[in-house]
Amino acid sequence: MARQWNDARFERAFTDLVAGGTFLEEPGYYPRYKSRYKDLLRRYAEIAPPEPQDVLDIGGGQLALMCKALWSDRSRAADIGGPHLAYLRSKGVETTEWNLCGPDQPFEAQFDCVFFSEVIEHLPIPGHVVLERLKVALRPGGTLICSTPNLYRLRNIVYMILGKRIFDHFRMPTSRGLGHVLEYTQDHLAWQKSDGTARRNNQSFRRQDHRQRK
Repeated sequence: MARQWNDARFERAFTDLVAGGTFLEEPGYYPRYKSRYKDLLRRYAEIAPPEPQDVLDIGGGQLALMCKALWSDRSRAADIGGPHLAYLRSKGVETTEWNLCGPDQPFEAQFDCVFFSEVIEHLPIPGHVVLERLKVALRPGGTLICSTPNLYRLRNIVYMILGKRIFDHFRMPTSRGLGHVLEYTQDHLAWQKSDGTARRNNQSFRRQDHRQRK
């Protein structure tokens, strides 16, 4: 592991900064999905160099905040807007308002790692368009860590059998954003990352089972 990992330090930082922070989800969400944050950060620790680097977190900013707390990374969060951005700034994380469905490209070759966790399923545009914008934000040799729910998961199958709606209405986002409008299988996401070509850009995939805590 390129960076030291300490479970107790993660637990303290997550409880204080994320579960006890000011974010958009209801308070029980973050303890319930703590295993996802832990798995993503452990994966990052396995591949990141020991010295602090420039990190961009697309979405809520919890991963940017944790990277700063655990390893003193130079962290920035980008989201469509919201009061959580002020909270992140109060903790030393820089913020940018960025609507990924719009034409703006605020970053170019500025980051060593981009976290793109549980966001792509909220965007009503082709995934490869968004991923290309994030690639532009990365420095050469940089890393994109993306996570998204599996379209084929049991919850969706049950909802289809019961005739329940799975996705939000497919429309362009406002300042509030959207629910899930599109979900991906592994093959579909791989195609988006390669833009439909044979080149796979050193992709690797890992199944991540969320161990929800009630």
